[in-house]
Amino acid sequence: MTLRASSAQPSAEVERTRRLYHRVAPLYDGFRILWSRWTRPAEQALDDLFRERIHSGVRILELAPGTGINVERLLRCASGFESYLGIDSSEEMLARARKKAHGDARIELRTGDATDLRAVAESFDFVVCTWLLSHLDAPADTVRAALSKLSPAGTAAFVFFTKPTDALLRRVLERLGGPLRYRFVDTEPIQRLPNLERFESCAAGMATLAVFRAPAAPT
Repeated sequence: MTLRASSAQPSAEVERTRRLYHRVAPLYDGFRILWSRWTRPAEQALDDLFRERIHSGVRILELAPGTGINVERLLRCASGFESYLGIDSSEEMLARARKKAHGDARIELRTGDATDLRAVAESFDFVVCTWLLSHLDAPADTVRAALSKLSPAGTAAFVFFTKPTDALLRRVLERLGGPLRYRFVDTEPIQRLPNLERFESCAAGMATLAVFRAPAAPT
């Protein structure tokens, strides 16, 4: 992977998230098993996207891979990829992701600020980001930056928390949002970004999937 030097310090929100996941890294996979029961449609949609659009020659970028859930998905659903770069602020989470990579030389997991891609010099055929946006003050800005790294006809997929339609579920998640430092993402700025291909929610609106497809190169 080609990276340019960057002297920028991580933003305050990224540092807050790093400290959070330093504490919860040992518990994260177990907690995720619980919420994935409700977000299964989004998980299945990602499985299908990986199978459909990741094949030989595809270069992948993941923002905030955490404990490597999408690394497992990649090896399970689309093992013919060319390369994968994951950038995450939490070394504790990445240590768990590296175990799931099983020493695959195509997989690089790098500690860094996934909201600042100025040091990433190349483009990618597939970008994936799950749950990071819910920790950010300006999630649409991170989506826009990620889209700028797409190669022609490339795909970018984002999964994030949104406000549930169910009042009880909404109150529960609002209470959890303080200690876990997440919030419901305002979808309107993301929906206004160009080349949106698919936008759908599940789990009473709790989880939303946004898929973008870059235009093909001129012939």
